[in-house]
Amino acid sequence: MCDLIREYYEKAGITGELLTEKLEKFERNPDIAKEFEYWITNGEFKRGGVEEKGYTAEKLAALSDLIKGEGAFILLIELRERPEKAFKRISDWFAIR
Repeated sequence: MCDLIREYYEKAGITGELLTEKLEKFERNPDIAKEFEYWITNGEFKRGGVEEKGYTAEKLAALSDLIKGEGAFILLIELRERPEKAFKRISDWFAIR
């Protein structure tokens, strides 16, 4: 995996176990990692991005101000790895909005 994601998190002040956990998520999901790297570099979502359970990172980011950018990619991974938990979060955000 490119060091770009690590550098992004380190600049955001994320270190230690949390940094390791986030990096491991992206290592397990290299397609989403590449798209996140695109977002970091270009400041926009990639057209035709990875879709999981009907959502792309861009669609997830549009759901709530709570998940703009990086959070959308983490939630996209969660949709893949733990869909029940992810759908619960999405449902909660619709209620907040």
